[in-house]
Amino acid sequence: MSDYLFVVGDPGIPRFLSWGCGLQSTVIGEMSARGELPRCTVLTADLGWERQRTVEIREWYAARWQEMELDVHVLKTGDIQVQGAEEHVHIPFWTNFGGMLRRQCTREFKIRPIRRKIRELLGYDPSRPPAPPPGSAITWLGITIDEWMRAKESRVLYVENRFPLLALKMDRADCGAWLADRGLPVPIKSACVCCPYRRASEWLEMREQAADEFEGACEFDEKNRENTLARNAEADELYVWQGYEPLRTADLEAVAKREKRIYGTQLPMFGCESGYCGV
Repeated sequence: MSDYLFVVGDPGIPRFLSWGCGLQSTVIGEMSARGELPRCTVLTADLGWERQRTVEIREWYAARWQEMELDVHVLKTGDIQVQGAEEHVHIPFWTNFGGMLRRQCTREFKIRPIRRKIRELLGYDPSRPPAPPPGSAITWLGITIDEWMRAKESRVLYVENRFPLLALKMDRADCGAWLADRGLPVPIKSACVCCPYRRASEWLEMREQAADEFEGACEFDEKNRENTLARNAEADELYVWQGYEPLRTADLEAVAKREKRIYGTQLPMFGCESGYCGV
């Protein structure tokens, strides 16, 4: 992988933080606000159905960073509870034939809106040619050394992806400790309430700590079981839970015990590897 992927970015080129309101990208934003990293413009997508703790983190840090003179933009990108079950926009439901539907939610609700905002802030029409010249902007992504494989080059020429936490050699645990040592709120893993990439232990945490959110996910799961818009020709039934069974009645405890027995407390990465989800 080219060395430039690991550096912060050249002076004078506008820097934009893709803030998922998760742990790693929040550390980058805080470092920038404190002057420990160069100043950046913060862009975050509001998908309309995130966990309440994530909403609270977004509101708290957005207000803080604006007071510290960072430019923060919260982009209203739709309602994933409704649109995430529609054709060409859907989340990657698990299916009764054993696989997942193609993930489109990250692209439609995060990547494209953030790219459009970058074009707009660079002074270009967000939806029509011409595009900004190559290398016009840098996007910072919150990827740590324990998940270095998520570091990808940008798919558009006018933006270069950079990864400050790789340059700082920080892992996820380092990020949590960095915020806690400064008395700052530590985000949970950011993901939509209905995210099918959630592990058994994460569903259990939601069920125990946020019963209303878990109930919402169960209702979403049941409502879309036979959604003809979202499913493909091979699938008859759609599921939010990876076990291809209703989330409400799934034996999450048994699966969580199996996960812990096999992997211990350090579960391997699962699912979304786009570099935009859950950071």
